[in-house]
Amino acid sequence: MSDHVSVNVRYLLHRNDVPRSEWTSWLARRASLDPQTAKSLVRGLLADEQVSDNDLRKIGGAFELADETENLRFQGFAYAGHNVLRENLRFLLGSLGHGGKKSLAGELNVDPTTISRWLNGSFEPQPSTLRHIVSYFGLPPITDLHEDPIFLSTEPVSMTDRRSWLRRRIDALPTEEIRELYPALRRLLEER
Repeated sequence: MSDHVSVNVRYLLHRNDVPRSEWTSWLARRASLDPQTAKSLVRGLLADEQVSDNDLRKIGGAFELADETENLRFQGFAYAGHNVLRENLRFLLGSLGHGGKKSLAGELNVDPTTISRWLNGSFEPQPSTLRHIVSYFGLPPITDLHEDPIFLSTEPVSMTDRRSWLRRRIDALPTEEIRELYPALRRLLEER
């Protein structure tokens, strides 16, 4: 499945500083898309061929891409003249809670100022350090932080973000659903 359109839309949302929590609603409103289409597009659930030319024009209009609308289907905006590694590091490190960068520096056995240098682009982590970062954040081992635009992810990436996501979902569950889910969750968590 080709997903250039979804990745490009997420990149444009990111570039326009639209808060991640508002990507779907912003796209639905600005491109006049039905909310389900906007959600599927942002989450990467629509293959390029499932995005109609009319929707593509509306999306292009939302981002003021007058002559570039068709490029949404074929070009990788996130890779064109963009430092994917630096954006990935900013995203991943920005997801850490208070004291997280210092803790990561200790885990990687580097000085905290080294992390600042990575973020401002004056220095790049060694390949072995990048593999350790991938592991630290629980990303698939084949993740290439130079090439894979993790910063465009719609899923929580850090353990802190994943725990927050789980807490919010559990806190929002009605009592009856918690009562039904509790035995399964308890077994699952006890088996670890």
